[in-house]
Amino acid sequence: MRGFFCGMKFDIFVFMNFKNTSIIVFLFSVLLLCCKSTRSIHFQSEIPIKIEAPYYQSWVAGTQGGGSGVDVFLPVQNLNGIAPDSLHFRGQRVQAESKNKMIFGRFSTSKQQLQDVILSNEPLAEINNQLLSSRDHSPFDLAKNTCVLSYKIDQKRYYYKIINLAQRPTLPYPSSPPSR
Repeated sequence: MRGFFCGMKFDIFVFMNFKNTSIIVFLFSVLLLCCKSTRSIHFQSEIPIKIEAPYYQSWVAGTQGGGSGVDVFLPVQNLNGIAPDSLHFRGQRVQAESKNKMIFGRFSTSKQQLQDVILSNEPLAEINNQLLSSRDHSPFDLAKNTCVLSYKIDQKRYYYKIINLAQRPTLPYPSSPPSR
């Protein structure tokens, strides 16, 4: 189909294809700009607190289904105005806790977790199955004995990498409390 525009001949199909192509290129450019990461994570080379002899320790419950995990401990002298936010260790992120000159995080593992799962051809028979736990995954790829402490000072978040955590012997918890 041909038409006239300001005394010039043009092909409407060529014009429409150009218009569609321009829109697609524009939308693709906007999409690429939106997908770009706007925040890169930088590790602090120093931290305003002194961490003395950090370590991690595995634990396992004495009963089937009691669970297991790894606890990370960061002994400190003083928090000096920082607010521990989270700990990253072995692909997981947990809320950091602080108590008695110690920053710590409790990471659970799937070992010893009792799971009752019903598999059936009937969808309604499986309705009471529990969903898989959605762990909070860490964005950091760390060595086995390395963790990252996320902390805040004046509402600004910082990250500090702690390498060469010492491994302490596994704690086997008894199946029942000791009798008195």
